[in-house]
Amino acid sequence: MKKIILLIMLSLATLNADYRVPVKLPSITFPIAVDKDFRVMQRNCQWCHSYGYILNQGKQSKEYWNKIVVRMRDVFKAPITKKDEKTVTEYLFKHYGVK
Repeated sequence: MKKIILLIMLSLATLNADYRVPVKLPSITFPIAVDKDFRVMQRNCQWCHSYGYILNQGKQSKEYWNKIVVRMRDVFKAPITKKDEKTVTEYLFKHYGVK
């Protein structure tokens, strides 16, 4: 019984760890195209992920971008309306689509 109590106390002791040196997390910014539809894309996409997610997809077809937007709405429950679906798809294809 004493061993169990000792193990529990040792485990709980790590919860009170104190950092003497400030921890600074890196900040990464991604260059994103800004145009008249940028706010719509920002309002619908940035809730869940950074712009890096978009940029890491590479240049894609309009159909690809539309499937991604629909998946974000239907599977991941992004707050994208039907009107915004079209706008976001157009924005993504215009700036990050295969020409």
